[in-house]
Amino acid sequence: MTIPTLDDTLNDVWQRLGRGVADRKAPARHPVLATVGKTGGEARMVVLRGADRATGCLEVHTDAASSKVTELRANPNATLLVWDQKARLQIRLRVKVSISEGDTDTWARVPDTARGVYGGTPPPGAPINAPSDHRPNPIPARFAVLTCRIVEIETLTLDTPHRRARNCAGSAQWIAP
Repeated sequence: MTIPTLDDTLNDVWQRLGRGVADRKAPARHPVLATVGKTGGEARMVVLRGADRATGCLEVHTDAASSKVTELRANPNATLLVWDQKARLQIRLRVKVSISEGDTDTWARVPDTARGVYGGTPPPGAPINAPSDHRPNPIPARFAVLTCRIVEIETLTLDTPHRRARNCAGSAQWIAP
């Protein structure tokens, strides 16, 4: 078995992230976004909407009234986690998130069928008596783009032997699994 190089490992990560943007069935399509909430860690699935290796940024869309936006305003440091069962590969991306609300250029590219999740009454997380009590209503001002600037990429491959690598600030190294 040939062990990939650190460069191969990083190239593979970016290829998988790009596939996650383009392919609804790719494992990187739905990473877990972890933030710091009032009572500790919070984690939820998000949809990867952009991956730009040149800028080192990933893009996620959300409702500006969601708790994740409140949490990221208080602490913009977060983690995105991808698990690829078939490859037995975990990709952990430590990121610093900036929030852009009411981005009309990006909003224009959101399909009409998806716009209903950005807005609605009551806002995300509000208590309701029944699912029918939520009324979707696209509100462009509530559309938020989360730009996740990657600070560190860590991979863990569960092969024999296990391999773990860290890429941070242009420097890569193998680390103990």
